[in-house]
Order: sequence, then structure tokens, then C-alpha cells
Amino acid sequence: MTKNERIKQRVSDFLLTFNGVQNKRTYDYLAEFCLKNECTFDKDSARKSDFNTGARAVILEIDRWLNFDLSKLEEVEKTENEEPEE
Repeated sequence: MTKNERIKQRVSDFLLTFNGVQNKRTYDYLAEFCLKNECTFDKDSARKSDFNTGARAVILEIDRWLNFDLSKLEEVEKTENEEPEE
């Protein structure tokens, strides 16, 4: 499987996983749980801040693939990167 095919498959997988009524509810729960729109800093605990930042990274990665612009695949062919940056 080529790099472009793997990327297209990943985008398709994320869209199938998180689109639809039930899937949207799951996504919304994860967005809240992973502090998508919240501050991840905890003034009392650096470890909690790090944990929160890691949780937030999960939902941001999901968003990255749900909003991936497939027209950027041409950039992959021109660079050494496996996945183009947003």
C-alpha cells in the first residue's frame, strides 16, 4: 500500500468512526473528556497538567484526521514526510 493510499484509508476510517448520530455523540463525549476546549494547566500538579495535555492531544489528532484535506496528498509525494503537516 502506498503512502497516499494509507493516508486515504486512515481518513476514511476516522470519518466512518466519528460520523453519524451515535458516532457524533461519542466524539462529543471524547472532546469533553479530553479537554478539547479547556485549559490543560493544573496549578497544583505538573503531572496532572502533563496528563491533561496528553488527553487533549488525542482529540486534536482525531480532529486532524476528520478535517484532513486530501488535496495535500500531492505534497506528500514531493517531500520525504509520510504524512503532511496541517
